Amino acid sequence: MARWRIAARAASLLPALYARALRDERGTPEEREQMVWYALGQEVKAIAATFGFPTGTAEEVCEAFKAGTNMIFGPDFRISVLETSDETATLIMKGCPHQGTLREAGASGETGFSWCLPFALAAVEALNPAYSLRFVRARCMGDSQCEMTVRREEEK
Repeated sequence: MARWRIAARAASLLPALYARALRDERGTPEEREQMVWYALGQEVKAIAATFGFPTGTAEEVCEAFKAGTNMIFGPDFRISVLETSDETATLIMKGCPHQGTLREAGASGETGFSWCLPFALAAVEALNPAYSLRFVRARCMGDSQCEMTVRREEEK
């Protein structure tokens, strides 16, 4: 039931975020669209808090990201988490439902990257601001799978 509530919130939040973005005259249309997905990515923190996911290490951040993404978008995301250390972990995504949806709508697969990047960056940042995310490979850009590294930021 909680998963349905989360998915329903995301589904109802997207039109509101797009309405705001379409009416905002600041930035390019692409920048405004990215802000929609950035805002949606921040929802992952509330999901992690609701279910009590720890987010103190890189692996925990990745596990919470995986769970939040699956709750918002469904189980067709096939994500594995590879821990390298407490400070670094890798997300491997071999399945992405957005690619099929984009094909069905006649849109370019690369469009997905303009959603995925801000969503993933915001989710990791919201889960634990001490960590950052970096894309290494992206399926929508022609790679065989997505690979993202989450690592602790250096103290500034």
